[in-house]
Amino acid sequence: MAKTATIISIANMKGGVGKTTISLFLASALAIEKGYKVLYLDCDFQRSAFDYREHEKNNVYEEGEKEPYPIERVSPKYIYDEVKHNEDKYDIIFIDIPRITDASDGEVVTVLTFCHYVILPIVAGELEALSIKRFIEMVKGIDEYKKSKNHQFAYFSFLNKRNRRKENIDAINYMKSLNVPVFDNSLSDVKALAKPYTYESILATAEGRRRFEPFFNEFIKSLKL
Repeated sequence: MAKTATIISIANMKGGVGKTTISLFLASALAIEKGYKVLYLDCDFQRSAFDYREHEKNNVYEEGEKEPYPIERVSPKYIYDEVKHNEDKYDIIFIDIPRITDASDGEVVTVLTFCHYVILPIVAGELEALSIKRFIEMVKGIDEYKKSKNHQFAYFSFLNKRNRRKENIDAINYMKSLNVPVFDNSLSDVKALAKPYTYESILATAEGRRRFEPFFNEFIKSLKL
């Protein structure tokens, strides 16, 4: 049997926590640095990832510049067909989901059930305890269901936009109080991590490596990539 793709979503109920930016950093580094065949499915209604790629294609790079991996727009209701059509063609598929305004949003929740890994970015000072708790309960429900069917699934969280404020520790401790595994490495609130590039790897520069490589290595190890 052919090996099928590992499916990953960087997901959160809140907007502005960096899920698309980090997804693109990871997708680009995995494709360019590690040589994985990566597919990025942009299910977010804002289609930020798709628009990043189109902007770069039309304004930054020469016509005909080879894309390191495809970014495709897809409605959440068609995700099943997209995954089934592509899972034998790629090593890794990223699914960028819309911001969930209600944990009962069945269409978006269903998207997460196709994932093998869900990674939750958290931002100090922006945690809304009730909403994040509902989201985590939803992810734990998916975990319980998939484990009952002997399907691969795991979830983690990490601190994004780290600064010197005490709320960093509070955010990590809150995740741990909910029994959510937290990465040891976090990402700083710095200019180098503010804007993604879909044709280049953030690890191509010394600053990018310093800021991103420890997190990237832990991500690879935790997801067994």
